[in-house]
Order: sequence, then C-alpha cells, then structure tokens
Amino acid sequence: MRRTSLFLALAAILLTAVVGFTYWLRLSKLKQPKVVVPQVNTGIEGAARTGWVYSKDDPATNRPIVRVEADSMQATKDPSTFELKGLVLRLYDKSARKYTLVKAANALFNEGSGILRSESPVSVVMSVPAEVPVTDTATLNKHVHIETTNVTYETKSGKASTDQLAKFVFPEGDGQAIGAEYDPNLRILHLKSAVSLDWIGSGPPENKVHVETSDLVYKELEQKIYLSPWSKMQRQTLTIQAQGSIVTLDDGHLHQIDSVNAVGTDNRNGRLVEYSAVNMTALFNEDGALQEVLGDKNARVSSTQVGAKTLVTGDRADLVFSIQNELVNGKEVSDSQLHAVTADGHAVAISQPLPMPGVLQADTRILRSEHILLTMRPGGQEVQEINAPGKASLEFKPNRPGLPHRTLDASKLRVLYGDNSYVQSFTASDVKTRTDKAPGTVKTADGKPPAPAYTWSDELFAQFKPGSNDIQSIDQKGHFRYQEGERKASSDSAQLLQDINRITLKDKAHVLDDTGSTYADLIVMDQANGDMDATGHVRSTRLPDKNQKPGTSMLDRTQTMQAQADKMVSRDNNTKILYEGHAVLWQGANRISADSIDIDRDDESLHASKDVVSELVDNRDTGDAKTTQAAPIFTVVHAPDLVYHDDTREALYTGGVSLVHDKMTVDSDRMRAILTPKTDSNKGDSSLDHAIGDGHVKIFEAMADSRTRTGTSDHCEYFTKDDKVVLNGGAPQFVDSVKGVTRGKQLTYFSSDDRLIVEGEAKKQAFTRMKKH
Repeated sequence: MRRTSLFLALAAILLTAVVGFTYWLRLSKLKQPKVVVPQVNTGIEGAARTGWVYSKDDPATNRPIVRVEADSMQATKDPSTFELKGLVLRLYDKSARKYTLVKAANALFNEGSGILRSESPVSVVMSVPAEVPVTDTATLNKHVHIETTNVTYETKSGKASTDQLAKFVFPEGDGQAIGAEYDPNLRILHLKSAVSLDWIGSGPPENKVHVETSDLVYKELEQKIYLSPWSKMQRQTLTIQAQGSIVTLDDGHLHQIDSVNAVGTDNRNGRLVEYSAVNMTALFNEDGALQEVLGDKNARVSSTQVGAKTLVTGDRADLVFSIQNELVNGKEVSDSQLHAVTADGHAVAISQPLPMPGVLQADTRILRSEHILLTMRPGGQEVQEINAPGKASLEFKPNRPGLPHRTLDASKLRVLYGDNSYVQSFTASDVKTRTDKAPGTVKTADGKPPAPAYTWSDELFAQFKPGSNDIQSIDQKGHFRYQEGERKASSDSAQLLQDINRITLKDKAHVLDDTGSTYADLIVMDQANGDMDATGHVRSTRLPDKNQKPGTSMLDRTQTMQAQADKMVSRDNNTKILYEGHAVLWQGANRISADSIDIDRDDESLHASKDVVSELVDNRDTGDAKTTQAAPIFTVVHAPDLVYHDDTREALYTGGVSLVHDKMTVDSDRMRAILTPKTDSNKGDSSLDHAIGDGHVKIFEAMADSRTRTGTSDHCEYFTKDDKVVLNGGAPQFVDSVKGVTRGKQLTYFSSDDRLIVEGEAKKQAFTRMKKH
C-alpha cells in the first residue's frame, strides 16, 4: 500500500498539465512573432502554419519550462477561440530533470471566458526523465499513464475538471474514476463517482490491493483522502468495507485509515475472520503493510474454521499484526499476519465448537472480563492463548444432553490452545467454580433439582483432552473448599478427573455433611455415587440418627460414632465403611480397636479383625448415688476376630478370646457376647448382657484381699447383671485360693456374694476340697 496515494495524485497532475498548457498559450499570445495569416474559411479569423512548435526557458537558469508541439493551430473570430490539433506538451519540474507529457487530439481555448476544453481523449505520462524523447514508447510505458476525455480548465480560478471516465495506469497497478475536479489553489482533488484502484506494488500480482468508493476527496495540504458514502478495500482474502473512510498519508505513503461502521473479513485456508466496529482505525507501516486495526464502540472479532468458532466483542478492540518478510519470485515482500486481539470494556470471548461428523460436540466456552487479550500462533491462523489479567468469568455451556453446566470466576485467567485451536489448558487465580448437574441425571429425595456444587481455591489448572475441547482434569491449590448441598470439603489442594468424576483432596483434607465428617491426609471422592477413600491419619465422625431407638450396642445410631485409622473406605452413600491400619472406633465410652474394622449399616453388622480390642461401658444403675458417681466399669474383650450383628445383638469373638469385666477375666477359644436389647426400659442395664465362651475356658477373679478364684471348663456363661458365672462341659473346676478346689458337672458362681453352687453328674458326687486355716 506504500504507493496507494499515487492514484489520487494522478488526476491532479493531469489537470496541472492542462494548467501548464494554458500558461504556455498565454505566453504565446504575448511574445510569439506576428505571423501572416492566410485567408481562411468563413468564420475563421486566422490559422497557424502546420507543425507549429513553441518553447519556454527559465531566464535565470536557462532550464526548460515548457515545450509545445502541435500539428496545427487556428483561431475563430466570435468568440475568440484557439483550436489546437495533435497537441504534444512537455511540462518540466523545477530541476528540469523530469517532465510530464500531455497529448491531446484536439484542444479549444475560449479567451473571453478563460476556459480551455478538450473533448477528445487526453493522455498524460508522468515523471519522464528529461533525456527520454517523446517517441520512446517503450520507456514511456514504464511510467504513470492517465487517459481521459472532456477536460475543462478555468483559467481564472485554476480549476480543472472532467465528467468522463479517467483511467490511471502505473507500474504498481491501475485505476479509474468517473468525474474529477482539481483546485490548484486549495490543492484539492475530487473524484466524483465509481472510483476504483488496483495496486500491485513490488509483490506478485496476487497480492494486489483493490480499493473502491463512490466519492473521493484528496486534500493534498492535509495529506488526507476522504472516501464516502462508502468504501471498500480488498487484498487477496482480506476485505474492509465501511460507510465512510478517511485515509491519512505520511510523505505520500499510506499511514492510517479511519472508517465509520466498518466491517472487515479475511477468508483463507478454510478459516474466516470477521471484525467490525462503529469506528475503526487501520495503521500501516511505511511499506504499506497493515500493522494494527483499532475498533471503538461495539467492536467485534470473529474467527470461524472447521470445527470451531471464536467470537470476541467489547467496547473497544485492538488487532495487532506481525509483519513477515517472504521471498516471492525472487523479491522480498511483506505480509501482515494477525498476531493479537485485545478487547476492552465489557469484553466477551466465545469459543463455540461446531458440529462435526463422528465427533462429540464439546461445551461452548464464554469468557467475560473488562480486558481480554487473544494471541495467535505464528501465521495468524490459529489461537495460541487467551488472557484475562483482571476479574474474569468463564462459562461452560453444554451442547450435549446430560452434561453439567459450569461457571468459573477468577481474578485473572489464561487459556492455552493446542493444534487446530483446540483448548489445551487454562489457569486461573482466586477461583470460584459452580457446577450444575443436568436435569434428570440425579434423583433427589424431595424431587427438587440437585444442589449445585461450588469450589474455591487460590489457583486452578485445567487440562483438556487432546483434540477434543473436553476437560480431562482440574487441579486446584491453596485453601481449597468444596460445597454441594450438605456436603462440604476442604484441603490444601484438590484434583478433579472429569471422565470418572472423581475428586482427590490432598493435605489437611476434610469432608463433612449432615451425617458426619472425615479428616485425612488424602481423600478421594466419587462425585457420581458418593464413594470416598481416605488415607493417612484418618479421623471420622458419624452423627447420631434421631429416628433410631436408644441402645447400648456397638452400632448405636443414637450416639455419635467416631473413628480413626490409617485408611478409610466408604461405599454406598456411607452405609459401608472400612477402617484399616490402627483402626479405632468409639461411641461415647464404648470403643473398638483392630487392624481393620468393616461396618455395613444396611446389614447392621460390624467385622473387626487382627488385634481386636472392644471396650463396652457398664451402664448399670444401682440406685445408689455413690455407685452411680463411681468410675465406670468396662467390659474389655481381646480377640483376633470379631463379627457383630445388631439385629441379634450378638458379638462373636474367635481365635482366642480374653474378656475382662471389673475384677473378672474370662478366657476361651471363642466367645459370644450378647448385648442388652434396644428398648426404652433397658437404659439402666449393662451394655453387655451376658457372654458365652467355648473351648479352653478359664475364668479368673482377683479379690481386694489378694484372694483369687479360678475356674476352668470347656464351656461357660457369664451374666454381668447378676455377676454370675456358669461353668460346664469337660471337667469344670473352680479353685478358690482360700477355700480350695471344687469340681462338678456344672459350677455356678456368684461373684457379688461369693456363692458357689455345685451340680454333680449322675452316679457321681461333686468334689470339694476345703483348705484348713
């Protein structure tokens, strides 16, 4: 575009040439020698000789000013008119190194009105070297040519005009207009209609620039060109149209174009870029390459290609182009490639995936901010990244049924793109997200839409699946928080894996809802079904169920249940829970510890294994205030394995069991502990109703006076309410360190009042050996 202004000056030079001819004509009247005029036809005052020549030089420098040749010249008498035929005029510049060549078949000058007119074709050749003769057609064809007709020049005002078609031909291109007027005093050129220009420049013909307008005014002193009421500029695939434009020149070079209600399009390689604004300014470098486009008021930039469309809008927009030099046909040419787009004021960037056969349509992404910067990949064909350095909102609108709707608010945001303008990743700071599940995808108890899920964090990083625009994972760091209805979570960092809808909380992880809470080093949650895995320093709390009857069982839902372990696994909406590694579970004073504890709330069962220790507090109420206030009595059971069923209130200990209750110890291979039933009337009873031991049974009681009692058998029953022990099976034996040894078929011992009942076998007497004191 460096010499785009040239076509505007061509008409001015053409008309200036006519002015020069008039100047010569005046001189010729004043100074040419008188010529004897032969008799002419009626109405002809006189005629000049054929092949007339006139020249004029600068008296100070002796440099040529004008050279005129004509095939003939004649004058009419009323009005006085000079007629020239076969005119050849050379007008030299001040240095006399170049001249402008003007040729016309006929020219008329009316001395009375001061008007010169040529209705025949007029040809103008510009900037011809002085040494080139007018007959050197080959050289002349390399310079600017102007062809027009019906030229009128007013000698009094200096204005020159034509209402006919004027064509311009120059080495870098060509152009034309219908109707032209030039005012030499104001140095204003007016092309009145159908203005058209093709400029090729030094590059290949395919890089030509085509300019069209309906009306053009060139103000040479201002170095401005006014195009109205519309204008159009086209270069290859690039087109800019506007209601009106002002072109600003800088030393004859195209510098700036200001347009009103402008629309630009660039369609190349299957990618369409469109931009528009109420006010648009295009800036060019000295070589005419487009450097920048500024849009003000309702600025809009759209990029459409296979599979995706990106739209950027704002109060203002700035398109920056990079200038790339390339060798084309051995010549270095400049090409403008879109480098960056900046939108300011209510800026919005919309990235919409377009339907493609065999490809699942991804979410539409809508970015809102006061300032958005879009950077293109080298070549200007694909988006490289989008930045929002201030407060921003990013919305993910699903284009497929069943997908969630997401929004993200941040203090700043950056989106990176991969090949083919697919999103690769994005980062954000001071983030808040919201996820709304699609209607019908989640059933709620009350039939209402599911509660939205919220997250907060200092930083967020999202990774997308290659070539899909679908989120693959989201990592959030720094004071992460999560909330979905009653469920809440927090940690130092978190990760969401989109495909499996799984959240991983790391470092100081905490999850809570209306049923309880869990703390751990690491917590993994399945968003679809609520399953949860917790690892490292696990602590959990399960709140009481208000709908349950009171009781004293190992799974008393009327009491808060707490636990700690190395690991916890929760399934089926927290109805199945497994604690592993140094697991401890307690409700009030009741406590179970083991290597692993497995709870099934639907089955109302508990399974503890390896190094099991259960502690059940004795809730017995004696009615004695002193007894009630005394230290509680626990039933402590050690065993390798424990299985408890709440419906039968029975705990089965196996693998070698040791039960300790107050001063009583009961050992056996296996033991069934039956707890008190859940009734409103059993609140004063012991948690342990009775225990049944089998296999190598041994009971031991240490009294306060160092007295001991030891019983052995294959089977025993221990009733905590009555402090009663029944030994039978095998060879029951009871040893009192004070009273001696007792054997029988069945031995019943009451610890509270030191009674022993002995039952012998048939045809056998019970055996008692009393110690002497």
